[in-house]
Amino acid sequence: MRKICALCGRETDILIEGLCPDCYRKTHPLAKVKRDYVGIVRCPSCGSILYKGRWVRDPKVVEKLLLESLDYLGRVTKVSIEEFELRHGLNTAVVRVRGTVHELINEYEERVQIKVRYSEELCPRCRDMINERERAVVQVRSIVPMDERLRELIIDIVKREVVKGEERSGFLRIEEVQGGFDVKLSDQGIARAIAYRIHRTLPSRVIESQSVVKGRGDKVITKLSISVVVVPIGRGSVIIYENRPYYVLTYSQGTIKLVDITSKDVINVRLHDLVKNRISIPRYETRCVERDGSRALEITINNESYLLDNAC
Repeated sequence: MRKICALCGRETDILIEGLCPDCYRKTHPLAKVKRDYVGIVRCPSCGSILYKGRWVRDPKVVEKLLLESLDYLGRVTKVSIEEFELRHGLNTAVVRVRGTVHELINEYEERVQIKVRYSEELCPRCRDMINERERAVVQVRSIVPMDERLRELIIDIVKREVVKGEERSGFLRIEEVQGGFDVKLSDQGIARAIAYRIHRTLPSRVIESQSVVKGRGDKVITKLSISVVVVPIGRGSVIIYENRPYYVLTYSQGTIKLVDITSKDVINVRLHDLVKNRISIPRYETRCVERDGSRALEITINNESYLLDNAC
């Protein structure tokens, strides 16, 4: 028995809610646009796109913004964006949607038009870089004078962490100061990465502080200051601590195990206490010597010699 479509009046073998398949498709789209237009903001300097309040350097973000603006009403099996060019002002993107809106209708394709308003704006990273605006400083200091090897190691850590975060590195300046470096950046995340990489590499104490540059409430701009005090010692180092000579045995979890070279007493000292009370590194020499059929470590400090068993 032939059936009549209530919309177009044609005879049809299949009726879906009183409509022929063609009219049902026309009145039941596969997808619809959620809003009047999609706003796309791009940084002209680095190419980042503003996505959900964050600047992202990923070419697929534009595709995400377009596809997330659609509400899918049928069973969709494939979605693709036809060629789309970002131009200033109001543009149109066409999205091809494949699927069906009813089990009695075979899969088909629809084209959905999305209005796009495109504009350009410098992202905070590029704005800070152009203005050389400082948002963070890592103050690296050593409790004993830095030698060239230690300087090179710290500079290498800074460079490697900046390369890792190059998409957001922004403004960077390294200034030599008495006792170490000031590493000035526009990215607080990279500042933290630098500080804690130094901390994991060398015995050190790290202290963070934040200060408000401007603004109030939820809309404040802050500056991050991180103090990294390096204690460049390890097993085999000889130090003067509280006016006594010590030999460093181990360093673990913020605690240094020392042996008093004169009394042979072993003590554990927190790194914080070494930084607070200061240490010095004397001129010394070490060598292994035979003693009563065993080997001992001979330590010479200012022409005074000491022996430590089981240290070679």
